Amino acid sequence: MIIGGTCMENNPNFCEENNTDKEVSTRRKVLNITLICILSVLVLTAAITGSMMLIDYLGVDTSVATPDETTVPVTTIEITTEAQETDPTLPDGTPYTDRQDWEKLLSINSDVKGWIHIPNTAINYPVLKSEEDGYGYQYYLHRALDGSYEYAGSIFIDYRSSEGVKSKNIITHGHKMNNGTMYHDLINYGAYTGDLDYYKQAPTLFFNTPEGVEQWVIFSVYKTNTLERHGDFFNYFHGDFASDAQFMNYVYNIKMRSLFNIPVPINEDDQIITLSTCSHEYTDFRTVVVARKVRQGESVKEYIDKATVNNEAWWPDVYYTDHSTPRPEITTFRTEYEKGNLPWYDGEGNLEGSEFLKGAQGNKSFTVIFLDWDGSILSTQTVTQGKSATPPADPVHPDDDYYHYVFKEWQLDYTNVTKNMTIAPSFTPVHKEQ
Repeated sequence: MIIGGTCMENNPNFCEENNTDKEVSTRRKVLNITLICILSVLVLTAAITGSMMLIDYLGVDTSVATPDETTVPVTTIEITTEAQETDPTLPDGTPYTDRQDWEKLLSINSDVKGWIHIPNTAINYPVLKSEEDGYGYQYYLHRALDGSYEYAGSIFIDYRSSEGVKSKNIITHGHKMNNGTMYHDLINYGAYTGDLDYYKQAPTLFFNTPEGVEQWVIFSVYKTNTLERHGDFFNYFHGDFASDAQFMNYVYNIKMRSLFNIPVPINEDDQIITLSTCSHEYTDFRTVVVARKVRQGESVKEYIDKATVNNEAWWPDVYYTDHSTPRPEITTFRTEYEKGNLPWYDGEGNLEGSEFLKGAQGNKSFTVIFLDWDGSILSTQTVTQGKSATPPADPVHPDDDYYHYVFKEWQLDYTNVTKNMTIAPSFTPVHKEQ
C-alpha cells in the first residue's frame, strides 16, 4: 500500500538539531535499522501483490488546514495494464493501457462516474457526481471518495452538467492543493502567458468510464474572474445547451480566451470536458482547461505540434486596467463565421437557434436607435448582446414633385446586436407618371 502524509521537512521530528556527536551516532544507527526494515517490508509487499496501483485520496480530518496547505493521505485501487487491441494511443504513439477496477470503485461509492488522468501530471483521480448538488451546495467539495470529510475534497462534476458524463460539456471541479495534488497541476499550463513546453508535455487527458476509455485533446486554457470588481463574469458553467448555435458560441468564447492557439477542429457534434480550479493571477481567479473528445480514428499530434502561445487572449477587465491596454472587441461565433474568421470550425454552418450565452462576458446591453427618413429618432432601445432589436413600424417618406418613396429596409442588421447602433432606413424612389 502506498502511504501518504506530511512533508518530512515540515515535521519538527525531522528538523531538530542534535546536541552531541553520540546522539547523532545513535540516531543514525536507529535510522539505518529502520530503513532496512522498511525496505524489507516494501520488497515483500511488492512480491506478494505483483500489481500496479493508482492512488486516490481517502483521507484524514484536515479541518484546521487551508486548501494550499493540506496534504492528502491515499489508498490504492488496483488496475490492469495489459495492452489490448482497442487501446487508444498517446500523441507519441504509445498505447494507453491503464484500466480502473470499476467493480471496486462502485462498491466504495456508487457516485463514481469516471476517472480522469492527464499523463505526465499528478492528476489521476476518480470523478464523482452527487444528485444532491445544486446552487451553493457541492457535496464532494470537502468529501473523499468514501464520503468521509476531507478538506481536499474530490474531483466532481458540476450539477449544471445535468446529464453527467453524457453532457455536452462535462464540467469538473477540483481544489488546487499546494502539495501538488488534486487539480494543482492545471496552473502549470501558464499564468499570464501560456507555457507551451508544458502544454506539449501534457496535451491530452483520459476520461474513463465503466463504458470505456476515451482520450480528449486540450484546446483551451484560460483565466477568468469570480469577483464583480474585476469586471463582467464569463459564465463558463454551461453544461447543457439550448441549441447548436449556443454551443458553438460557447466554444468560440473559450477559444478566444485561451492562452494558446491550438488548431483543434471543433463543430456542433463534438463533446467537451472542462477542468476548473483556483488561480491567483488576481484574487479568486480560476484556471480553466477545456478538451474535446478525440474523434474515431483521429490523430491529434499535428494539432499539438502546431500549437503556439496566444498573445491576444481575452482576459477579464482587470487585466486591461492593470496593463493600460485596450480590450479587444468581443463578438460572437455567428458574426465571426460569417466573416470567415474561424478556420478551426469544421461543421455545417448556418446553425439554427439563439447563440446567446447567459452571463457570458461581453453579454452587455447596447443602445439601438432607429431613425426616421429625416434623421429624427423613431425608437431608442436597450438590447442585450446577441438579442434582436424590435424595429418600429415602417417609416413613411413624403413624396416630392417627381418621386414616390417606398420603404425598402433598415440599413443595418439588428437581429444579433453586438454593439451600439444607429440605424437609418432605406427607400426606393419610384418615378411619378406625369
